[in-house]
Amino acid sequence: MRRVVACASIALSLLTAHGVRAADLRIDPQQKKSGNGKGVESRRLVIRVAPGEWGDATPEEIETLLYAVAGTLLTHFPERQLDPIVVSPTRQDPVVLYQKGPANEYQVHLAAKGKRWAEFVYEFSHELFHILANYENHAPPKIASYLWFEETMCEAVSMYTLIQMSMTWEQSPPRAEWASYAPTFTGFTGRVLNEPHRQLPANTSLAQWFRENGPLLLENPYLRGKNELIANLFLPILEHSQDWQAVGFLNLDAPQGKIGFYDYLASWHSRTPPQHQEFTRLAMRMFQFDAPEAAGHKLITVGSQAPVLDQPGAAQPVVTGASPG
Repeated sequence: MRRVVACASIALSLLTAHGVRAADLRIDPQQKKSGNGKGVESRRLVIRVAPGEWGDATPEEIETLLYAVAGTLLTHFPERQLDPIVVSPTRQDPVVLYQKGPANEYQVHLAAKGKRWAEFVYEFSHELFHILANYENHAPPKIASYLWFEETMCEAVSMYTLIQMSMTWEQSPPRAEWASYAPTFTGFTGRVLNEPHRQLPANTSLAQWFRENGPLLLENPYLRGKNELIANLFLPILEHSQDWQAVGFLNLDAPQGKIGFYDYLASWHSRTPPQHQEFTRLAMRMFQFDAPEAAGHKLITVGSQAPVLDQPGAAQPVVTGASPG
């Protein structure tokens, strides 16, 4: 979601108001282990849910759920270590703040309330993926090139996590007493995936759609309807490639200033170790680009239009119009 820059004094006051102290962020010798969250404790990831306006959900319940979400995502990042995460309620949009807390913890604000567990999964997956994509490296005054692409991947990951947890919730919910919530969880997931604005218009490829909408996303990376349409098309990449570690190189030493979308993706690909480049290759193919090592192509960019490869037989998008079932 939209990034928010908070000064240190605000960050400290937020934590104090919610009763979270630096001492509370120590790494527990025994982490919670439940449902899809198993394996998180081996990475010693600490998630703390601050008291606040959570409706009839308790911080302990929310914490259990968020560990399960983290377990689902971190399966794809077996080598990744993260600083602690403090989660607080908000009446505004969900967000992970650029400003970290006094113990170097990430500060995530979620808008979900009550026992609407699917909404917690949806929101936290998105914000956690920003963390995994090194979002803090484009904190102002830096300018993030193609921030919409990161936002789109975060949205796709939210849907991926909903799908994965929908498949396991009935038999293995994060808490045994939540098994009866499975139909509601599955219904929420289905509604999100099949929203009309997430589908390409009939007889339209992603390349055609992107020529018109790419410039709009470049101007405003938070056009949710457009982010969500591309996210639906990105889902097969997440499902096909179980190694997502390339995401950890997305915002590391990224080029600044005005660059073409191909150059942005190619730079990400070149920073990613070869053993993790399948993910970046699939992302580039989705937009009809070849990876940089496939020499012999010429990039044509007309104004701010979506780039087109001047190369016979250029790779076709992974998907062109199908939506997940």
